[in-house]
Amino acid sequence: MHRLTYIDILKGWSILSIVFLHFEDGILPSWLNAWIGNYMISAFYFTSGWLAGVRNQELSTRALFNKRLRTLGIPYLWFSLIILFFDLIWWVLGNYDGHFIAREVYKTLTLRGIGTLWFLPALFGGEIIFRTLLNKKKGWLIVLFLIINFIYLNGYNVWSSEYRNLSTTNQIIDAPFFTINKILRAWPVIGIGYLLARSCNPILSKAPKWTILLTGIGITGFSIWICGGLADISFHYFSFLIIPMLGPIGLLLLAYIIPSGITERFLSYWGKNSLVLMATHYSLFLVVFQAIDQIIFNAPFTGWRTLIWFAITILIEIPVVWLFNNKLTFMLGKR
Repeated sequence: MHRLTYIDILKGWSILSIVFLHFEDGILPSWLNAWIGNYMISAFYFTSGWLAGVRNQELSTRALFNKRLRTLGIPYLWFSLIILFFDLIWWVLGNYDGHFIAREVYKTLTLRGIGTLWFLPALFGGEIIFRTLLNKKKGWLIVLFLIINFIYLNGYNVWSSEYRNLSTTNQIIDAPFFTINKILRAWPVIGIGYLLARSCNPILSKAPKWTILLTGIGITGFSIWICGGLADISFHYFSFLIIPMLGPIGLLLLAYIIPSGITERFLSYWGKNSLVLMATHYSLFLVVFQAIDQIIFNAPFTGWRTLIWFAITILIEIPVVWLFNNKLTFMLGKR
């Protein structure tokens, strides 16, 4: 199926933002950190809906379930096993204990996911809910799900902020509800992406580039302003409703008109290979580099040092991506 370069560019920018935010410590101001944190995951939900809208495929829920079980479920299983194997080595070396390994296994089984792997069940569940609602074509059902979303997410937010970290038992209880929380956050963003693609994509193909540029800058700038200008408590609720939509929309418009060249190729490369980068950077390379700083250099993993490790990680990930794309394709659910 024909790929859309601007979607790969947006995904590439977003996955690099995720990796950067996981590595950086004490470099970015809080408002910029918040802005990146709000768009970097929702961009993947948004592009999922956008692609569905552009291609306008009439998929049954079962057909989508089977397709995504292969392209998301198989990678979830394999990357979980890889990370668990790494954890076992770390355990043998004395860096982890048995309780940590048990928690990692439990997270995998409840679809809470180890590290960044929670994203795969969230996207899977979000797409299934959205496709089901789309195929049913019943407005009352969408309203019902939105009400369920509102009640559940507000209830979970209270639980998560006040009770989750009080004890190990609470964290065990939390895991499956965390998964549901992420799924319910995903499907409305997927839906917005779909609706905007259906209504705006024909306009984009005809609009002058300068209008797309100015609109993209305006929307992106507005989303940044929101992150820098609102008080903490207002920011939380407003960001949940607005920024997960605004950030990806503005960045998509900018990606749409980015000229051909090294920047386009670099970002689209990581967009095409975002799954491998997302699954491996956090629970593997970040852990190793933090240990190197602590054990070998006796230095804190913070400040400018994190930028160096970020750059090294991106370079190391290039042969890792090649390995998965050429020798381990079965782990990515590719036929």
